[in-house]
Parts: sequence; structure tokens; C-alpha cells
Amino acid sequence: MNKRYIIFACCLFAASVLTAQVHTSRYFVERAQEYIRSGAWQEAKRNIDEGLAEYPSDPDLRYLNGRYYYVSHNLREARYNLVRATQEDDQHYASKRLLVDVEDDLNHYSSAICYINELLEFQPYDRDLWRRKIGLYRKLGNHVEADAALERLAHIYPNDSIVRREVRNRHRETWNGTLQKNTLAETADNLEQWLDLDPMNLDYYVELINTYERMGEYERALGAANRGLHHFPNNAVLVAKSVGIMSSLGWFSQALSFVKQNGSNERTYAGLLHEVADQARLNDPYEVNGRLYSITKDRDVLSYLINTSLTRGYYDDARLYLAEAFRTDGRTPALLMKQYSLERRCGNEGATVKILEELYHKQPTDEELIGEYTDLMLQLGSRDMEHQQWADAQQHLQRVLELTTPENDAWAAAVSRQITVLGHLGQYAQARALVRQAASADTVWQRRFASAYEDIAANRLRLLIQDEDYEQALFEAQALLDVVPSSEAALRTCINMSQTLRRQQLFHDYAQQGYEAYPSTPYFMIKRALSLHEQKQDFQALDIIRPRAYKDEWVNPQLIAAYSSISGEWALNLMRNHMADLAVEVVDSALVFDPENRELLYTKGLAYERLKDYAPAYDLQHRYYNPSNAEQQEWMEHMRYLSFRSFKNRVDATYTHALYDTQEGTLASTGHLYSIASVAYSRLLRHNTYTAQVSYKGIDGYHSYDDETNTMEGAAGGAGVELMGQWEHQFDHRWSGMVSGAWSNRYFNRFSVNASASLDLSRGWIPSLRIGYRRTPKTYLFLGQKQNMRQGEYNLWLLTPSLEKSWERIKTTLTLDLTAMQSSLYYNAGWKGKLFINDDNISSVSLLAGFGSFPELSFFEQTALRDVSHTNTMVGFDFQYLCTRNLYIGLAGSWNTCFNPVYGPDGSLTDNYRNIYTLSAQLHVAF
Repeated sequence: MNKRYIIFACCLFAASVLTAQVHTSRYFVERAQEYIRSGAWQEAKRNIDEGLAEYPSDPDLRYLNGRYYYVSHNLREARYNLVRATQEDDQHYASKRLLVDVEDDLNHYSSAICYINELLEFQPYDRDLWRRKIGLYRKLGNHVEADAALERLAHIYPNDSIVRREVRNRHRETWNGTLQKNTLAETADNLEQWLDLDPMNLDYYVELINTYERMGEYERALGAANRGLHHFPNNAVLVAKSVGIMSSLGWFSQALSFVKQNGSNERTYAGLLHEVADQARLNDPYEVNGRLYSITKDRDVLSYLINTSLTRGYYDDARLYLAEAFRTDGRTPALLMKQYSLERRCGNEGATVKILEELYHKQPTDEELIGEYTDLMLQLGSRDMEHQQWADAQQHLQRVLELTTPENDAWAAAVSRQITVLGHLGQYAQARALVRQAASADTVWQRRFASAYEDIAANRLRLLIQDEDYEQALFEAQALLDVVPSSEAALRTCINMSQTLRRQQLFHDYAQQGYEAYPSTPYFMIKRALSLHEQKQDFQALDIIRPRAYKDEWVNPQLIAAYSSISGEWALNLMRNHMADLAVEVVDSALVFDPENRELLYTKGLAYERLKDYAPAYDLQHRYYNPSNAEQQEWMEHMRYLSFRSFKNRVDATYTHALYDTQEGTLASTGHLYSIASVAYSRLLRHNTYTAQVSYKGIDGYHSYDDETNTMEGAAGGAGVELMGQWEHQFDHRWSGMVSGAWSNRYFNRFSVNASASLDLSRGWIPSLRIGYRRTPKTYLFLGQKQNMRQGEYNLWLLTPSLEKSWERIKTTLTLDLTAMQSSLYYNAGWKGKLFINDDNISSVSLLAGFGSFPELSFFEQTALRDVSHTNTMVGFDFQYLCTRNLYIGLAGSWNTCFNPVYGPDGSLTDNYRNIYTLSAQLHVAF
């Protein structure tokens, strides 16, 4: 009674589970993201908590939980959840990026650097990550590592204005910090040493010249200027310094010769001559000419004053004299060039641009002027990019592209920067179009343009993935591949997003493309192998990721883990397809590289179970599987079953007792019909099972029919013995067969022979066919007429097709017995349904039913009555239970309703049916 209550409660529980609404982890993740986008953090938190209650190990839910705590300034809880997310998914980069912020806020700078290093493995060219890493090193006070990282970033982005500015600022900090602590003489010595190490630094030369001038060492200052001109020929700053020093020393002839040698223009030379002449007359010719112009308004004097004021840096005077020149001569190109020089030196960018545009309209074919204008536009564009004024930068760079051609170096620089600017403006389609257009115009710079777009696109992909906009991330990655077919970041994103979005065909295509582009990169090797595995090409998949040996050690743990995982799944598929022997070979090949892998060893145990090699199956499953608390009971039951089947010897004892309804005028006077006791011994090998059985049968007396007197006469009962031998053989993983033979002295079949074959198909289908022959004992046959009641021994031929279908714990079998006897054909159709109540493949409850013109075969072979001309029916049950690893018991019963003719006192025949009941007790011992 208690067991029935328990089974009923389990059924109710199973029904409630099946009817309950089940949500996947993605359901909670997507709902939480919607709340977060709308700013409803508390609703998002409640949804996250519901998801974590069902999926505590889901990395996306852990990440969103950490994100909530970070926004709530609960850094400790944020860190715990984000670390959990990375433990569940080592490639959860969104969690690692947020962990950088958390560790930074907690002043755990070293931990933040570690997470950045992991992110850089995935995105090695992410400029922002490098800058963040440099800043963290600064906070740690480790300026050596910070400077080293900054130098490496400068090598990665040699043309990046932000990186170059940081490098210059760092050099300036080092420079100022050193020079401010020294005297003028020490400063000069330091600058000399720095120039020995870096002779191409123009700032060092200028500072050294100024230092020597402050010390009064004019000749040494002139030597430093000459040294700089050796590396920077015709540099305007160094030339002006040299001329000024020579003029200060009164070396006018040397200054004139120097001006000629360094290719200065005629105006500079004339001005110097004029200065020499005035110096001969006055100490300050500029002042004299100024006074002279105020009186005479001489144009030559005005020209001298303009040039001299620009040379000496008297910018206010220069602006005044230029205004005078514009008033008298108009806005000539020569004067505009001087005005441009003045405004540029003063840093008036707006005025500089306007003057250059005016000059360009006046002289649109002047190549020198166009070069100056485009250089200025390029500089302004770079400055706008440094200040993140992207719209202004786009206009300046577009102007450069309009004025230059691919043969101009400025054109390539403008294209690269314009691509970056378009990316920051979110105009990715325009950026891709510019890359294609520029690459077709000049293939030499094609890689540079593609790299520029790849940088902005990779950053865009990172943000999309962080915001979990996977559809858009896949689209952007595909667009990047159209521009840069070998982009590693794009290939990784396409592979990851197609997996996330379950676009299997896309995943297969991109996995192949990535592997072809990077055949030696473990990530792409593993993804290609997974793709082939999903396409049932497991052998090719394993060949790709097969670990390679180096110095007697297997290298690359990622490949080993992937090899083991695919091998295990392949082995399971092989077992489902009835190829357990091949599954063992696959697992063994993986164990060569990963000998301690518990999942592989457990899978091997499952394969041995399919092969019916139960001893190693029990050993491997018992040692290498750790069941959860919920699985513990079922696991113990299954281990008990494997242990039972691992024994090679088995003894089966059965006792069957048959009764029938007692009525007046029936063929017997008591309820008892017969009893059978059987003992069998079996020897179980891997592919063969040999069985010998002895059966003893006792039967009550019954009435016989006398043809001469037309009366029923009594007949005595008795006992008989049957000897049976049987051989079962497993031919391969699908085919099996059985042959048996039996002989008896009485009440059983005189002798019988059986042969059967079964085919194990996929999905639990097993068709079988049995053929047999029996020589019956002396038997009455009633064929429907009084004169057809006969007694004798008969030949019985049997053909039995059957079909079995198995599910996880349910098995059903349909059987059709076709019997030929006395030139007549009979049939019996039967059904058996079995439910396994435990996970031991033995403990079960079965229901049986059958009907036909011939009794159920086993019942026919046991009973004394042989009435086959009318429909017979049968229902029954069978219960089996595995008690211990050596013993299981069984109880079976049946209710057969058989045709039984009855004769009246007058000899008339009346149709009648008899109910016969059988009950069998079974005991099975293995050792």
C-alpha cells in the first residue's frame, strides 16, 4: 500500500514538472537587458535573481548581476559575480572588461592589469586597453613598465596622434624633471649626452643652443647649431639661430656666406645685406629704418621692416607693417604669404586657414601652395582628432582628399585618419566605401587602409558584444570581412556570434574560413574541429586538433581539452549507432593525450556496457563518475545491475502452478491442473551464453474420450522430465542469434528445436524472427465436430516474427505466432509492455495480452488441454526486482481463457470456455 502511494505521488510530481512553464537562461538574460536599457535596474535585479535561482552557473546572468552591483557601488559583490562569470566562461570578455573597472576602483591595480592582459590576448591591438594598462602602471608607481608599454604602443600605432602626444609628453616630463634640477653647465652636459643617444631630436638642439647663449658661450652655441643642421639641413629654426648668433658676434660676412650655403631666399639675403649696411652706420638698423619709414613711406624700407620684424619675432610690428603694405599694394600673393607666416607663428589657426584659402583661389596651380595648404588641413584634422572633435576633423581631412592624389603622401595619411574619424562618427558604411575606393586607387597602401578600418571596427564589435547586440555584431563583423577578408577579430566575432545565435551553417562557413586563414592558431583549429564534429565528420575533426608532442610532452592544453571533448561526444554517438567497439577505440586514442580525463574513462565504461563486457564497465563507471545527491539512488541501482551482469555464472530456478475454474461436467474434478519446477545453469561470456536446464512437471488426471462408446473416461495423471540446451551468440554490434533443443520423456514436447535471429536497429527498434519444430506428447485436438476429437502425437511447425521498441524506461513488444499442425494454420498475436521501475535494467513491471486461434505458445507447451479451433485469449503480468548484486527475484501470472467443449448426458456437444490461471515464482542467482 505504501509503495502505491509513493508511485502515485511520483506520478503527480512528474505531471506537475511536465506542465510547468520552463524558461531557459537566455529568457532571463534578455529580459534583464531590456530592463537595464530602460533604466529599470530594480526590475532587472529581480529578474536576474530569478534566473540565478534556476541557473546559478550561467555566466551571462552572473555578469548582469555584477553589473548591477557595480552601478550600485557595491564593488565587493560586483567583483564576486564577475569572477564567477569568468570561471564559468573563460572567454566572457564583457565580465573581464568590467572587472578592470572594479579592480581599479578597489585600488587593486595589479589585478586590473592581469585582466587587461587576458583581454589583450583576444584583442592585441586595442589601443584603449593599452592606454588603460599604462595608466594603471602609473598608479602603481611602476613607471618603467608604463614607459615600456607606451613604447610598444607607439610601435603598434606609429601614426596615432594620441599615442604620439603621450610619448612626447612623457619625454617632456622626463626632460623637464631632469633639466630643472641642474645648473646651466649641467643642463648643457645632459643635453650633449642625450644628443649622442638621440641625434635626431630637434628640440634637444634648440634647447642646447639657448642654454649656451644664456651661458654666454656663443661659439659653442654656434657649434651646436651646425651639428643640428648636419641632421636637419636647411631647418629654418636652426638657420635663424645660426644667423642670429653670427650677427650678435658681428660676423656679418660669415653670416652672409652661411645664408647662401643653406639656400635661404633672396629676401633674407638682401635683408642681411641691408642689416650689414645699417650696422656699419648705426647700431640698430631696424630702429633707424623704422624712423625712416615714418618720414618717407618708402616701399623698400617697408619691405625691410616687414621682413626684419618677422625674422626677429616682432609680430606686432610685422602685423602693423603688413597692414600698411596691404593698404598701399593690395593683397598680393607675396604679402599674403608673409601674413600667413605671421599668423602661423602666432598660432592663429582660423586666420591661417582663411589666408591659405585666399592664396589657393589666387594661385590654384601653385604646387608649393597646395602642399602647404594640405599640410595645414592635415595638421588641423589631426588636432581635431586629438580633441575628439570628429565632425571638424572630417571636414579638414575631406579637404585634403579633395586637393591631393594617391601619389601624394598626404593623401594616404588623410585616408587613414578619415577612416578612423568616420568610425568614431558611427558612419561605418562610409568608412568601408572609403577603404574600397582608396584601396582600388592605390594598392600599395591597401593594407594600411584596411588596418585603420579594422581598428575602429574591432572597437565597434567589442562594444556591440558588451551590449549583447549579437545580431548587429554579426552584421558588422561580416562587413569587416568584406573589407579585410583575413581580419582575425572579424573571423572570431563571426564564429562566436553564429554560435551564439545558433546559425549553424554560418558557423560552419566561418570556422572553415578562419582555419584556412590561421591554420596554426588553436582557437581556429578548435572551432573548425567543432564544426566538423557537428557535421558528423569526427575523424577529420580530431585530425585537425590532434595534439603534437614536444620533448616527450603534449603541448597546448586547449587542443587536448577539445580533442577529449570531441572524442567523448563521438564515442557516445557511436554507441547510439550500435558501434560500441569503435567507441572504445576512439576513447583510447584520446586517453593517450589526456589519460586522467574522468569523463573519457566514464564514457569508456558506458561503451563496455554496450558491448556486454560488464566487469570493466562496472570498474570504470564506479571509479570515474561522481553522482550528485539527486542521482545517487539511481546510480547505486545501476552499479548493482552492472555488478550482477559482470558475474559469469548464473542459476535460475522457477516454480509454476496452474489452476482452473471448477464446474459441474468439466474434464477434471479439482481446481489444480499442473505444476512445473525448472532449474537452469548459464555460463555467460562476452559473445556467447550457454544454458542447460532441467524441468519437472506434475499433472493431475483428466477425462479421455472413447470413440467406440462415445463416452468420457478418466485418465490418471503423472510426472515428466524435460532436458534443454541453449546457445546464444552475439555476431556483431547489431546481429544476435539463438539455437536451442529439448527432449522429454512425458507431458512435455517429445523433442523440440528452435532457432532465432535479432537485428538491433537505431532508435530502439529490434525486429526478430524465430522458427521452430515440436513433436507434441499424446494430445487431444478438437476441430469443431464431435468426430474430430482426436488423440495422438503431432508435428507442430512454428514461425514467429516480432518487433520490439525501447525508450529510456519503457519497452514494448509485438509478437505473432504462426503455427502449422495437421495441415491447418493457426495464429496467436501477443503484446507485452514493460516499465523499468529502477535504473538497473532488471527491476520492472510488465503487462501481457494475447489472442488467437491457437493458445499462447508457452501455455500450450505446459497445459494438458489442447483445444485450438476457437479463439483463445490471455492476459498476464510479470514482476522482476533486483535485490542484491547477486540476486534478483520474479513473480509472473497469467489468465488464459481457452475453448473447452462439454458433452451432456445424452452425448450432445456444447461449446464452453475454461479459465486457467498460472502463477510463477522465480529466483535468479549470479556468482
